Amino acid sequence: MAKSKDNEQIVEEQGDEEQGDESLEDAFSGSGSSGGGGVFGAWGSQAPVPATTVPAPAPAAVPAPVAAAPAQPVPSYQTEQTITADGREPQRKGVGFRVSYGVARRLEKYRKDTNLTVTEVVMLMVDKSVGVLEEMVKHSVQGPKVQTSLFAPQGVAGPPKGTGPEQRQWSPRPEDLSVMKQVVEMSGLPSVSVYIAVALNYCLPEKPCKKD
Repeated sequence: MAKSKDNEQIVEEQGDEEQGDESLEDAFSGSGSSGGGGVFGAWGSQAPVPATTVPAPAPAAVPAPVAAAPAQPVPSYQTEQTITADGREPQRKGVGFRVSYGVARRLEKYRKDTNLTVTEVVMLMVDKSVGVLEEMVKHSVQGPKVQTSLFAPQGVAGPPKGTGPEQRQWSPRPEDLSVMKQVVEMSGLPSVSVYIAVALNYCLPEKPCKKD
């Protein structure tokens, strides 16, 4: 009886060893019941490692626009250099006009007495003339020398009073000349030169300008 128990124990141990061998073979051959493909099968069946996502580089910071430097003020000495002693810009262009001998003499006397330039005297007298424009134009007309009730006028009409052979110059700015042309158009006189002569003759001292 003892021998039979020992034989059974030996058979069981051999069976266990065979099963252990089979389980090792299954593990390496991939034929195990787990269906995992053995040790190498398990390695091969692992899920692929997801690729590491590289973060996109941050956009480079755009530099703030540089504000333009404010314009530097023009030094005052440059402005002073563009003004002459009598207050006129040196770029002004002289414009000639003709007056009678009497008007030329009165113009020169008034200029010296007031310490003004010819340009300033002309502009001052023209400014005064606008207030008496109608009277001045009527006064400037030279009609026939003799007019009677029985006979036709004797002689011919002469040039406007104040005009003549003496040439003088004034130096207006472009905007001053533009104003002068508007005044001439309003008066009906033929030109700027004639208007200046008429205005000087009527408004300079020694002749009655009613705005003096």
